[in-house]
Amino acid sequence: MAIDGRLLTVIKSINELGICTVVDIHRVTGISRPAVHRIVNSLCSFGYTERVDGKSAIRLTSEILSLSAGYKPENRMAEKAAPVLSRLQNRIRWPFTFATPRDDMMIVQETTRDSNPFVFDSGRTGMHLPMLSTAMGCAYLAFCAEEDREAILEDARRRGARDEFMVAARHRIAQAAERGFALRTGGEPERTSTIAVPVVIYSTAVASLCTTFPTSAVPLDEACSKYLPELHDAAKSIAASLEN
Repeated sequence: MAIDGRLLTVIKSINELGICTVVDIHRVTGISRPAVHRIVNSLCSFGYTERVDGKSAIRLTSEILSLSAGYKPENRMAEKAAPVLSRLQNRIRWPFTFATPRDDMMIVQETTRDSNPFVFDSGRTGMHLPMLSTAMGCAYLAFCAEEDREAILEDARRRGARDEFMVAARHRIAQAAERGFALRTGGEPERTSTIAVPVVIYSTAVASLCTTFPTSAVPLDEACSKYLPELHDAAKSIAASLEN
């Protein structure tokens, strides 16, 4: 076992055991006592553990919490979405994308583009997509909390969005709410279409899921008939895993 692997194993063991000794960790992990001693000394020197009971035992300190400071709710969503997107990719050849909202943008948290030969744009994990002009954004806004939607629309108006743009955005959102999904044809990337559905938890959208395909390859009606049931099932699967 590599030293970094042993380090993580020891941290996990201390977390499970609570106050424990080197012997306790050795018995649980099978790692040699000398190795456990070295790892514990390193953890103590960095402040992640401390010695107690006359220094014969150790326990984790609050400093260990800093290791999870960068973990955010959207990370968990991406973890739950990844296997669902992978299963979708096995059934439908076009790329799939899962995104969550942040301010007035949709942030790509997971995508199958890296493993898909049919890629039409430069989309990638971490990419920011404008909420008001994308299918993913419209799918989210159509089913998110009303106060969140109105706050985003009002912010766009205050920042100088033209009246005609705001009218068109509200129309697209209303269409998505009526249909249960959002559509994009043309625009970016050119000669493609996107179908997006919301991921809804407890009656409120928290993310959206989409697939993009060449407009010339699949007529829109056929695409909706083929892909929407798959997308809705995938969104429900992600939502269920998060609710649980």
